[in-house]
Amino acid sequence: MAFIAVFLAVVVVPGLILAVDVVRAFDVRIRLQTAADAACQAAVQAMSAPAYQSHGAEVLEPTRAQAQGYREFDGTVRDSGLVGYSPRVAISIIGPTRARCDAVASVKTYVPGAPVLRVHAMAISDARSERR
Repeated sequence: MAFIAVFLAVVVVPGLILAVDVVRAFDVRIRLQTAADAACQAAVQAMSAPAYQSHGAEVLEPTRAQAQGYREFDGTVRDSGLVGYSPRVAISIIGPTRARCDAVASVKTYVPGAPVLRVHAMAISDARSERR
């Protein structure tokens, strides 16, 4: 009987806690990927209207694109405090109509003394438009 109690305390309970942390990390990864996708889509919607109207040039306004992307990312991960992770995103304009979003999150673990889990997600979006 004592052997079973020690086995449960030393092997089974930490294993269950670790399984919960791994599942939480996968959940955060999905949330982070969704937020990065949304941020990039919002960023590429910041086309320069005057440039497009005057000569059909498809060009992003970098400042507005990043602002829209950050706002969308923040709105998508607003429940991060409840879930227990701290997200960050870096938005880069990598072409006249293309944006790249690199997101990182630190996930708190339930295992005492275990390191914080880091989760990464990346998205690239390209703006497309049609002239009628």
